[in-house]
Amino acid sequence: MKRTLLSSLFGMLLLFSVSVPSMAASSTPIVINSEVIQTDSPPVILHGHTMVSLASLKSLNITLDWNSKSKTVTAAAPKSKEKLILTVGKKTAKLGEKTLTLESPALLRGGRVVVPLRFISEAFNAEVMCKSTTNTVIIRSSDRVQQYETLYRDTNLADARKIAADLPTSDTNTLGPTKEGLIYGYHFPEGEALRYYYNQGDLVSYYVIQDDVKRLVWEGVESESGYSKERGERPAPEKSEVFFTKDRIDDSIYYGRVGDETPLIGSSPGGLLSTIILPVPNEVRTDQSK
Repeated sequence: MKRTLLSSLFGMLLLFSVSVPSMAASSTPIVINSEVIQTDSPPVILHGHTMVSLASLKSLNITLDWNSKSKTVTAAAPKSKEKLILTVGKKTAKLGEKTLTLESPALLRGGRVVVPLRFISEAFNAEVMCKSTTNTVIIRSSDRVQQYETLYRDTNLADARKIAADLPTSDTNTLGPTKEGLIYGYHFPEGEALRYYYNQGDLVSYYVIQDDVKRLVWEGVESESGYSKERGERPAPEKSEVFFTKDRIDDSIYYGRVGDETPLIGSSPGGLLSTIILPVPNEVRTDQSK
């Protein structure tokens, strides 16, 4: 059915010869606050523990200072008065006056200090998960944990959808609208927040969120007969949808269930595009996930 038109990276450590246990390379991607981290020091597996380099955690805004003489690295996290001090080869670390124990000692690999993944959670109050189904390491900074809780589990669909719409993505459109669109908006499958369609003029973009990463799965340019251009795999038609649209000139927001005779009318304070997403009466969330 045709859709309505809507419109400091860690400084290089001094290299020196050390004897370390052999470590298996890993293809495990790291996702920090929805950003897929590209690093020249990927996670490795040591004695069953996933080891990550501190340098790969720059998205957590951690500053690092290496002392080649004492073989220690001092890490400082935002809004924390306590500094973390790690010594290569030791299974203990200092966080302020507290002593922390690592599952495996900090090591040097390729000029980077690597530590057990789980240690990050305790040291920086971050939420850390390993998704075995997708072989992905997911890290959420302490100030973002509640945001993801709302995104995945909150029954307030409007709040969850706003987070979904505002989530960053590294994917970009290769298609563009063929005419200037004065109307923009969103379509969500009824009851869902983790996938949606964004409409800008006659360009429709379909996004899916999995493992904190938002991907552009499909895009198409609408025409009278369907779609004149497409890229990706077009999703199957939804059984039921809700919509949120806004005229770029008029402050009014039109929203509700697709197919309703009379749309609901609301207003937006402006700012982010996602502010046009409002609660739809009697809608129940069906896509909560862990």
